[in-house]
Amino acid sequence: MNKILVPLDGSKNSIRGLKFALIVARQSGASVIGMNVCSLPIFVKTSASMRNKIRQKSKEIVKEAEVVAQKAHVSFTGMIKVSNNVGSTIVAFAASQRADMIIIGSRGPDPEIELFLGSVANHVVNKSKIPVTVVK
Repeated sequence: MNKILVPLDGSKNSIRGLKFALIVARQSGASVIGMNVCSLPIFVKTSASMRNKIRQKSKEIVKEAEVVAQKAHVSFTGMIKVSNNVGSTIVAFAASQRADMIIIGSRGPDPEIELFLGSVANHVVNKSKIPVTVVK
């Protein structure tokens, strides 16, 4: 195993996924790619300052993951992608990076949204061609 992709959304489950990925990476010698998908609202007109706040939050999420990975002494690359289709972006990015595995948290920071949009983790599990581990 060479590369593990960990989608990061700032939720507790996402951090649990990261920590599990770091254990797997340490044991296998793999590197970890932590990716946040910055999703800008498409139905509501947003100001430049609102878009900047959303992007800043993405940067903070990736930075926090970077600190956790450094403490674990695991090679980590942080990445931010902008897309409104989070699940598809994760699956496509994993394929483009030739990741060996995706480790994803079971539920994001806003469970109410799942009622309307569906679960990102479920989408990744069903669409990915590479192994996916879901962490609770």
